[in-house]
Amino acid sequence: MKSFQYVTFALGGFLLMYCWQSHAQSLQVTVLDSKQKPIEFAVIYINEVLPKISDHSIIIDQVDKEFIPYVTVVQRGSAINFPNNDDIRHQVYSFSKSKQFELPLYSGDPSAPVMFDKSGVVAMACNIHDWMKAYVFVVDTNKFSISNKAGKAVLTDLDKGQYEVVVWHPKSKGSEQLNTQQIEINEDEQKLVFTVRQKTQFKAWRSPKSVRRRGY
Repeated sequence: MKSFQYVTFALGGFLLMYCWQSHAQSLQVTVLDSKQKPIEFAVIYINEVLPKISDHSIIIDQVDKEFIPYVTVVQRGSAINFPNNDDIRHQVYSFSKSKQFELPLYSGDPSAPVMFDKSGVVAMACNIHDWMKAYVFVVDTNKFSISNKAGKAVLTDLDKGQYEVVVWHPKSKGSEQLNTQQIEINEDEQKLVFTVRQKTQFKAWRSPKSVRRRGY
């Protein structure tokens, strides 16, 4: 990504404009498990604290008795709306330290969005359908991304310099839940690979088909 900057200065009574070209760098990140298989829904971000918080508003939907998406990453200060697009009611809540809230049993749109003003992990669930689970990861930076099914993500608009890159996933093991690497950005499209150990998942987080048939 290229940007152009201009400086205007006076010389002998004439105004001169000088233009130079600056380059923003990008970082390609791949997240794999211990068997070298790609990991989806991994949060990747730069470890930094920006003084300005976000004023963005986004949506986490509820469709077919599931939260969509399963994992969301936002900058601190973001507001999230939780529309219910099912033909039944849901009750969304979280007891996480980073954000505790409850949206009582409702359908359609709740009365107001939820503000996420503290960094960290927010685990959410539905009080009616206990398999409905999702995560919001709140960061202090505007440089973040989330991995796709191929385990790939890209961080863009990075100036040249030293960075600590952090990866988080809800299934990462204990003390290894935050995985970090140091990198010096000095050229376009640099790459990092993270190998993340994961916990065994015994309970599916997706809606059981038998429950869907009963309309519960």
